[in-house]
Amino acid sequence: MEEILDKSKIGQRIRHLRIINDYTQAKFAELIDISINFLSEIENGKKGLSQDTLAKICKQLNTSADYILFGVKTKQNSIIDTANSLSIKELETLIRYLDSLIAMKKLQSKTEKNDCF
Repeated sequence: MEEILDKSKIGQRIRHLRIINDYTQAKFAELIDISINFLSEIENGKKGLSQDTLAKICKQLNTSADYILFGVKTKQNSIIDTANSLSIKELETLIRYLDSLIAMKKLQSKTEKNDCF
């Protein structure tokens, strides 16, 4: 019988989110109240996890169980949720992009006002 849940992919998703949230294995294991060894086994697809551990992981990483278990991203994520999942480097890049976008929109607005006269 084929397993529905792919422990290896579940572990990869957890590791990816842990890393982009700048958590070491030690810090993350402490936050979700499991051993570093058990977290390593989960991330390497060697062990499954309980509902309680899954809930703690989802809460700490601000993600859904659907994403952790199946890789399904919910379409209802707000901009705030998305921003909260970014690393510091990604946030800095986003800020630079938004600053450029604001400047461009202001310039377009001025141009449109001038075209009206």
